[in-house]
Amino acid sequence: MNPDTPLPILADTTGLSRGYRFRWSLQYLGFSIFGPADQRVENSPKERLKWERARRVLRAYEQAGKQAPAEVVETANRW
Repeated sequence: MNPDTPLPILADTTGLSRGYRFRWSLQYLGFSIFGPADQRVENSPKERLKWERARRVLRAYEQAGKQAPAEVVETANRW
């Protein structure tokens, strides 16, 4: 995965509560509308949200003792 490309928004919701997903969506929308101007990928608050979400999903797979999908692992290990 190229470090200059934006992270994907994972469709996998393993380990994410409904409340977390709702708050995450509101934050992402808020950063999209009211957030800072375009920034490099490594400094973007939207990218940080996507990375944190991927880390949570990866932890949920690890706690369940299951193998996480490749997209989840790549996204979580990006930074």
